[in-house]
Amino acid sequence: MKNQRLGCVLAGIAIFGLTGCSPESITLEGKVSNLSGNTIVYRPTMDGIYNATQKDTLFLQADSTYRITFPSKGNEKISFYIYGQKYLGTVYAEPGKNVLDIDASLENSLSIENTLANENEIVKELSRLQGEVFNLRARRGDAFQVAKDTVASSVYQKLTDYASGIEQKINGVDDVFKKRAVQDVRMQMLLAFMNQYFGIDYLGTEETKKEWEAVYPEMLAYADISRPENVFSDAFADVISNVAGIELYMKTKQQPKDRNEGKQKLFDWYKNNLKGRVQEVAMANVILDDASNESYSTGIPALYEQFKELHPASTLTPALEEAVQKNIAFNNQELPEDIHILNTDSVRSFKEITDRYAGKVIFIDIWATWCGPCRESFAHVKPLQQYAKENDIVLLYVSIDRPTDAALWKKMAGYYNLKGDHVIINEFFKMDIYNTFGNNGALYIPHCAIINKKGELQFKKAASPEDMDKLVSETLEDFKAAYTQ
Repeated sequence: MKNQRLGCVLAGIAIFGLTGCSPESITLEGKVSNLSGNTIVYRPTMDGIYNATQKDTLFLQADSTYRITFPSKGNEKISFYIYGQKYLGTVYAEPGKNVLDIDASLENSLSIENTLANENEIVKELSRLQGEVFNLRARRGDAFQVAKDTVASSVYQKLTDYASGIEQKINGVDDVFKKRAVQDVRMQMLLAFMNQYFGIDYLGTEETKKEWEAVYPEMLAYADISRPENVFSDAFADVISNVAGIELYMKTKQQPKDRNEGKQKLFDWYKNNLKGRVQEVAMANVILDDASNESYSTGIPALYEQFKELHPASTLTPALEEAVQKNIAFNNQELPEDIHILNTDSVRSFKEITDRYAGKVIFIDIWATWCGPCRESFAHVKPLQQYAKENDIVLLYVSIDRPTDAALWKKMAGYYNLKGDHVIINEFFKMDIYNTFGNNGALYIPHCAIINKKGELQFKKAASPEDMDKLVSETLEDFKAAYTQ
């Protein structure tokens, strides 16, 4: 994310400047209060399409005012967040000027000045519903009274009744918004049903599983995943990938051998089973999510070529082009000389690895390519690298990725310039890692640890490079003084 003084850039699409707004652009302006030094992030739909990867930072002038402008063929919703902390709310904006003052101390209470008053009241209701579905999935609440209900027909009835109550409130609005809102409700209800369905498939009896298998098509028909308005819903991406996953994996009891195969199968399923806008956005999400999650699967460029043949006029093309170029750059990079990949094929214990550094302090960083917080922490490694160089400290990066992801692991080590030694776990010392650094077999990453010069585990849980002052003062300096003679 980056600050933008003259409009903004969203998913690679150049936005109009500050000189005003055309009938095909939306402008929001207003003042922000009670921000307290935090950062506001916003996510707009584009051409009615919600995509979580499409986001930017709200740039504030010295007087706390802002102005953002982006292209639009019609009304769009824009969601605002305090980065990493709080959801501020979602508004429905129209082409032309919209005034929106933001009180950063409040949640889901944004009030926009435009002609879409009814629509914005409904958007608040949709946001509340989204929150309730999230709470159900996270086991933090159960507004639908279905969490302990194992009867599929009962869960179906409760969810559809709940949805009906909300849909009755969707009136006094244009037909486009009504269709979007109704389908947003139904996407959320289908996602809630799927949450329970997955739990039953994992823990339920064979008889219970069969009942849910019989009712699931009814829920699918109720939601109607073929409707183009579905792409407006925040739940669409999860719903459509779940639908594919149920057919590809849950029913067959098979799993893809690696990420490339998984994305290829997902893309092919969309190609063979979806049509129109639903297919377009579902396929695009495979490519955009690859970039957002930094998976950089080598098969993505080929999928993009297929996408362009099927949807040559897609409004998502600029965003996809940017994602694919990142993918190509990542996969074409050379591994730097100061990144050392250790061969662990013959290693039978983790101690065999650490014994190679007898008499030295070892800083261990346990991570995985799929771990977002791990990747975020790598932005802070330069001070650690300098400190390690000055004090003859070994930097040992331990990946808990599957061996099938070894190629991605090596490329990512280079991409983040993780100077030091690198190993990927094998089946022989895998449990060493989990038992030594985890808790009851559970290992949470990123996880940092320190082994002292005597080969002892000095700090089972050390500070991360993000808090270098603490790392030096509370760990490295402590045992450096103790063991340096």
